Amino acid sequence: MFTVRSLGWLARGAIILALVFLLCGPPRLAEAHALLQRSVPTEGAVLERAPDAVLLVFTEQPEPTLSSIHVLDSGGRPVETSEIQPVRGQPHELRLAVPGLSPGVYTVTWRTVSRIDGHVAGGAFSFGVGEAPSAAPPLQPKNPPPSTLYVISRLLLYVGLSGLLAIAVTSAAMPPAEGVYVWVLWAAAAAGLILLGVAQAQDTQAGMDRLLRTPLGHALWWRAVPLAAALGAAAIAQRRAELRRSAAAALAMTAAAAMLAQVVAGHAGAGSGLHRAWNVAVQWIHFVGIGAWAGALASTLLIIRVAPIERRIGIVRRLSMGAAIGLGTVGITGALRAIDGIGTWSAVLTTTFGKLVVVKTGLFVVLALLGAFARRLALPGAPKNVRTFSSIVVVEMLVAVGALAITAFMTGLVPPAATREATAVVPTISATGSDYATSVRVRLTVSPGLPGINRFTAAISDYDTRRPVAANRITLRFTKPDRPDIGPSSLPLSPQSVGLYAAEGANLSLDGGWSVVVVVERSGGAVEVPLELTARRAPPTERTIRSPGQPPIYVIALSGGRQLSLYLDPGIAGFNALHGTFVDAQGRELSLARPPDVSASRGGGERRALPVLQEGPGHFSADAELGSGAWQLVIVATTQTGETLRAELTIQL
Repeated sequence: MFTVRSLGWLARGAIILALVFLLCGPPRLAEAHALLQRSVPTEGAVLERAPDAVLLVFTEQPEPTLSSIHVLDSGGRPVETSEIQPVRGQPHELRLAVPGLSPGVYTVTWRTVSRIDGHVAGGAFSFGVGEAPSAAPPLQPKNPPPSTLYVISRLLLYVGLSGLLAIAVTSAAMPPAEGVYVWVLWAAAAAGLILLGVAQAQDTQAGMDRLLRTPLGHALWWRAVPLAAALGAAAIAQRRAELRRSAAAALAMTAAAAMLAQVVAGHAGAGSGLHRAWNVAVQWIHFVGIGAWAGALASTLLIIRVAPIERRIGIVRRLSMGAAIGLGTVGITGALRAIDGIGTWSAVLTTTFGKLVVVKTGLFVVLALLGAFARRLALPGAPKNVRTFSSIVVVEMLVAVGALAITAFMTGLVPPAATREATAVVPTISATGSDYATSVRVRLTVSPGLPGINRFTAAISDYDTRRPVAANRITLRFTKPDRPDIGPSSLPLSPQSVGLYAAEGANLSLDGGWSVVVVVERSGGAVEVPLELTARRAPPTERTIRSPGQPPIYVIALSGGRQLSLYLDPGIAGFNALHGTFVDAQGRELSLARPPDVSASRGGGERRALPVLQEGPGHFSADAELGSGAWQLVIVATTQTGETLRAELTIQL
């Protein structure tokens, strides 16, 4: 039997479960926005050969039928001739074929619809074929704010489902005086679900008929099923008095099931395994806690009005404790979600998402203070406190609705943590400076910014007008202040366009700080621009495969899900045969345009090139005389599309 006593135990169990989750430590939560994580070609890349396709990798699975990718030439005309295609086995990747590109600069614009809950994201970047982009293209808004209809639909859905659970709790304590509340709240939840579908159809520009055929539309139907069951339970509760308690329990379960369906179809439903289970559990407990708190509060108000004085104090005491536990559960689970979404303290007051979290925290404090004051009024059970207590309850409900409205808006924003995940993988480092006379300004970009071979791109502009400056020659001079034993080196850059110069070189041979002087030679003389760069430490090998009697195989992760497998035979100090194979994201051998460049160095010493023989589309071998010690191998390959792939491996012999 669903009773007030069982309600108290359920509330205690919910908060204990939330505390257990908190103590165990949450895995990373997912956010339902498919943001660009990396691309092939990369932003600002200059390719020797035109690619046959553009590959985009997103932080979350996009819905291919509702997403779009366009490649535009310098005149803004689309050059693609086919539709985007998902990459088999890689649900976060989309591919667009672009055969036959002529030399020039191209802009890639993308717009994704999250497969999780329909959030829209977009952006743009440029690359060049035989020519470098002179400036970044105008970016479309990456994270458009949620529409008014979207926020209203979410608010109605939240208020309706929370209210239905609250009604079920109230009915368990004592039959409600006004059954009309059930129908109003159910209608609010149903209207919210319908409007959510309309908002998603408008935001994704798909139309309702097309939307309903996608996983987003299927999620709408799954949410409608428990909502329809809740309607049946409410109808039984109103028409059959002898089944009122059982119907109240059924209403609570169906409302909670509808909440679960809403959670699974939202942010928390992303991911898999323990990751997904954690998200769903935390968010669902948060949602149920709101309804349980509101129900306990409403039940307290009802008991004070109608229950006999001799029973009032004991019942109110238990309901008041249940309301406090429900509110505490909401606070703990809400904090878990907020902390993970924000990620860093700096994002609290510097992002819209963080500022709204602060506002919600303030509203939660207000609710806690009002609840404490209401408890003091309610526990004596004196009739003279009924009007004041009722006023406080109304204010608490209004504050709660305000918090739900903020939540509805926040679900359409990209949390700062998700934005950092999308931008933190950009493989570049950069520095900006000017000469002492402030005549020119230089922005130097280095990709990937790791020890070994990098691409250096220098944008030269006038210090005052910011217009591109044409130079006769651009040279980079490198020194490492903390390693005087490493001599200086230089790298001349080739002109790509007016004011833009680039070249590849292995001048950043070690991680750590480097002093770089950009020498700008013009007809009137030369100026020097001092810069400081910090090369990042090379990422570790993804894994090592060891088999008895065989040399170890080193598997190195590359961009776009590709890999390089390497092994040394026999793998001991002395003469070795190095074998390597590049494979694509589907595990097929990746075709190279020419044999890769392979170099080796020991202990930070001089790097020497190894003779390489290409034995297959992506398979190569190289002979090397390697003495004992730690050897650093650098492999640089060029794909058939003109993209440069770089891998680095340190082996102890």
